[in-house]
Amino acid sequence: MSAPPPPYPLALALSNARLGVFRLRPGEDPVLALRAVQRRTGARAMAVVTCVGSLTRAEIRHANRPEGTRYQGHFEITSLTGTVDPDGEHLHLTISDGDGHAFGGHLLPGSAVYTTAEIVVALLDDLAFAREPCPLSGYDELVIHDALPPKEPQA
Repeated sequence: MSAPPPPYPLALALSNARLGVFRLRPGEDPVLALRAVQRRTGARAMAVVTCVGSLTRAEIRHANRPEGTRYQGHFEITSLTGTVDPDGEHLHLTISDGDGHAFGGHLLPGSAVYTTAEIVVALLDDLAFAREPCPLSGYDELVIHDALPPKEPQA
C-alpha cells in the first residue's frame, strides 16, 4: 500500500554545491560567523552540513516559545544544521552538558564557542533562498528559487 500524495506540490531543487570549511575560536558566535561567511562568499543559498565543537553559552529558542533561553556552562555541540541566505537564517542546534543531558532548538545570536567549532557549509550557487509568509504555518518560511537565468531552448 502506497502513501497518499501530499496535500501540496512537493518542490525539490537540485544544486551543484561547493563546500566550505572553517573553524571558530573561543568566544566567537556561530550565528554571526555563518552570516559573515554568507556575506563574504555572496552565497544566495547556503546550508550548514555539519558542525562539531563546544560552547560556553548557548542562546536557544525552544519550540512554540516567543523568547530564547540562555544556557551557561560547558556544552558539546552534537548537531548544528540549517539554512542561511542574505536576509536571514534558520538554524537548529543540539548541545549536551557534562551529564549527557541534551538541549536543542532554534539557534539565536549570542552563543559563544568554548574551545572550537569546526563547521562545513554547502554553497548552493545555482539557488537563491528567500523567506516568505506561509499561510499554513503563519511564519516566514523557506522558498527556493533558481538563481541562474533559464537556459535558452535548444533547437
